[in-house]
Amino acid sequence: MSLPDSASLSKINLGGQRVEPLPVLLEGKRVWISSVDRLEIVDVTSGTVTGTLRPAHEPALSPSTQNPFVGGNPAQPPVLADLGAQRRVVTAFATTAPGQGTTPPRPVIEVLAADAGTGHEAQRIEIEPSDDDHHTLTRKHPVVVGAHGPVVVAQVGTDTVAVNLDDRREVWRRPDFNLGAIASDVAVGTDAKSAVARALAIDSGAERWHTEPAETIVIKPGSPKIVTATGALQGRKQFFRLLDAATGRLLDESKATSSTAYNITCLHDGRSVTICQNQRQDWAGAFDDSGKWLWELPDKKANRIAPTVTTAWHGAVYGRTANGPVILDGSTGEDRETAPGLTPWLVNEHAAVASPPDASGGVKLYRATS
Repeated sequence: MSLPDSASLSKINLGGQRVEPLPVLLEGKRVWISSVDRLEIVDVTSGTVTGTLRPAHEPALSPSTQNPFVGGNPAQPPVLADLGAQRRVVTAFATTAPGQGTTPPRPVIEVLAADAGTGHEAQRIEIEPSDDDHHTLTRKHPVVVGAHGPVVVAQVGTDTVAVNLDDRREVWRRPDFNLGAIASDVAVGTDAKSAVARALAIDSGAERWHTEPAETIVIKPGSPKIVTATGALQGRKQFFRLLDAATGRLLDESKATSSTAYNITCLHDGRSVTICQNQRQDWAGAFDDSGKWLWELPDKKANRIAPTVTTAWHGAVYGRTANGPVILDGSTGEDRETAPGLTPWLVNEHAAVASPPDASGGVKLYRATS
């Protein structure tokens, strides 16, 4: 079943390779697709669009005006916020509120939360962009990065902004801060004007810890309690570190070598293992929720190469090699299936989202068979 074009717009190149994350959340029996002007809901069973939520004001961006080439679509996956008895799927839009009388139109960021169970709108919060971003919102798009309880944290232009879904208000803002990851109960990112990483309490914005200055540093997601820090020290010595999100404590830097340390990205399997690979996709490894490395590939002694990892879910690592699709065991790195037929971009117990094997373009929804 084909998903709407918005699920893969400008995210997959002509060779069928995903260049950026799909703006898609696969949650239960629903697929949620974020666009710059709407949030679409697709039913896994039927493959049909069952709902479309839109911003209240005129979107500042539209799919028709975006760069058609790969990388031209700024939409990112919506985020799931767990409010205890309730769950919300959250996205954000750059919009323009209409003028009134002598007041001209003004840019507004709309944070939209939908009930994950019903698909209906639950909360809508308007926040103001900073003065520096007023004239650039037509070239930018707000990105919801994560949530902790009812507090949702987003990158809005050059600011990191937190809003409370229960109170429907902005609770704190950190100017000139590049948000990298939400883990534990902190938002971790870097100062825009210095190579220092900081952790901010999600409920208040208060600083919990910071790193020493480096030549460069980038924070990315690791696990629910671990963030990764990639960069270079003075003298350009590269590093790749696992940091405890709550305290900033260094858990590991054993993989900090010139062959693996550059631009590593990681994803959690939703259970207990985090899978990482480098930009060249010639190295992959996995660590557990304590920060202990479990395995890495390539393994010359075993005559095994590293796969290109596409996703991971509940102990299974999905990817491909020159031999075709493959599924690895997340805990051991051993081959679990050598001919699964598909290389999914997203997967859960009900379905998978993948590019069709016939390279016909777009992405399709494949229902689980067991």
